[in-house]
Amino acid sequence: MDRKEKIKPELRFSLRPASPEEAGLFYALLPEQDAELGTIGHVRIDFGNGGKEFWHTWWPRGDEELNSPEFKAELAELVNELREYGPLKDLSAMSDYCCQHDGRIKGGWRQNYGYVAETENYRYCLRCNPELGDYQAYLTAFDLRIQRMNMTEQDNSQTTTMGGM
Repeated sequence: MDRKEKIKPELRFSLRPASPEEAGLFYALLPEQDAELGTIGHVRIDFGNGGKEFWHTWWPRGDEELNSPEFKAELAELVNELREYGPLKDLSAMSDYCCQHDGRIKGGWRQNYGYVAETENYRYCLRCNPELGDYQAYLTAFDLRIQRMNMTEQDNSQTTTMGGM
């Protein structure tokens, strides 16, 4: 019998395991931290009772202007790609992905795994909890342009302060 295998195309987004220093980005932050980091919001994901469904809710966490059509289109593309070829396909795929790609992060009452995808303008932090009985994923989005702008302002502030010594 001739079986057709799904050929995996070249993917647009690449996930890498989070570093220990990035672990804090995967959990709730103070509003001031959200503003400084350009946090747009997060998608909360649940695979349902059998682990095969896909329920999601968007939670805004930052300036509503950051939730632009450009961002929404890229977020939808990322989620669709991760649902088809990555850890958001279902609970079993997430569990396999976490076992194969490490990414263990501290925090939470169960073992969580963190993965980061970056594009030109956005950083996406995917926290996975591959077990039934809780939300299985949180995908937090940050606007890198805000982070770059804030870093430039901090650098300018430090230069001005040091120059006045």
